[in-house]
Amino acid sequence: MSTKDLNWLTQVAAERAAGLRLFARQWVDATTAEDVVQEALVKLLAERQAPRNPVAWMYRAVRNAAFDHYRSSVRRRRREQLVAEARDPWFESRADALLDARAAETALESLEDDDRELIVMRIWGELGFAEIASVLEVSVPTVHNRYKKALGTLRRALEKPCPTETN
Repeated sequence: MSTKDLNWLTQVAAERAAGLRLFARQWVDATTAEDVVQEALVKLLAERQAPRNPVAWMYRAVRNAAFDHYRSSVRRRRREQLVAEARDPWFESRADALLDARAAETALESLEDDDRELIVMRIWGELGFAEIASVLEVSVPTVHNRYKKALGTLRRALEKPCPTETN
């Protein structure tokens, strides 16, 4: 791979790192998510030729590595369950935010794993439907339909009044 390709791929990966880490967080803890993203970048840079779509390639590599890591041992799965229960929120609350971070996180967690994965890739990863279809190995219309359904589920969850609000 040429130096020009290496520089370009490194830039693409750096621009997408936050979304890739969030994507990996669906299956692994924050530290492991960082490792999974780094491993994917190393694999990408070791390729003889740059992939046609490096962003989708990275998401697929991160997804596969995260799955492999998740299934590596029973002990690790138990530990990840404990970490997941005590993990930091996915979003940071801000006074000027239009969306409550806690409500958004709860709404995302209420989605089925496949739907949450798709939403994270589309919204935070900024992947197109074709790229997502490539990562998930499904058709573009399937991705589009699942995305519309998942957005509807999120919308309904976020429109419900918060049970902890005092009126």
